[in-house]
Amino acid sequence: MTTIHQYLDEYKISSDSEKLIVGTIHPHDHDNFKIPFFYGNKLSIWTILNEAFPNELGTPISLDGIIKFLKKNKIAISDTIRECERKNATALDRDLLPIKLNHEMIEQIRNSKIQEILFTSGFQKNNAFKLFYVDILKQAITKEIRDNRGVTLDPKFFGRPIKLTVLYSPAGTANIGLSKSKIFLSNKDKYSNSERQVQDFKVAYYREKFT
Repeated sequence: MTTIHQYLDEYKISSDSEKLIVGTIHPHDHDNFKIPFFYGNKLSIWTILNEAFPNELGTPISLDGIIKFLKKNKIAISDTIRECERKNATALDRDLLPIKLNHEMIEQIRNSKIQEILFTSGFQKNNAFKLFYVDILKQAITKEIRDNRGVTLDPKFFGRPIKLTVLYSPAGTANIGLSKSKIFLSNKDKYSNSERQVQDFKVAYYREKFT
């Protein structure tokens, strides 16, 4: 099963962008997406951002609303993989077999105003940060980077320092792990009256990261 990215060439990183969201590649069956766009299959990240910034992505969430939100906030979006095979018919990073990485994003970032790159997955095989930092930039992930969930790049890469941050995953499947994390447990009291404590934490976290 070969998946070819459908959105990278149509939605390039614009020159006025200041933040960049980076993932891996969309699931294979893009014809059935709710919205024909990055994360358009389940809308997980857009649902969180729509809660964090009420109604700014459309009511209901729409492609036009997402594009307007991204442009207004000078946020670009891209992925690390242009083409891949899949060991199994899932959307899991571990089932990906990358064929072609998105090296074109390097020049696009260099020609932008991006100050921070926000990755939707981290340090494991085929995760977005790992593919970008190790496979594209040819750097080694250290314990300090793992502990800090990111690093600030030396200006030699893009002509300016750029902060790399691994987000807590927008996917609902990550909520169990997040509920046991140090950052959630240290903030848990803020959401003690909520019936959806992890989701409320995640909304507040994304609001902070994208403000």
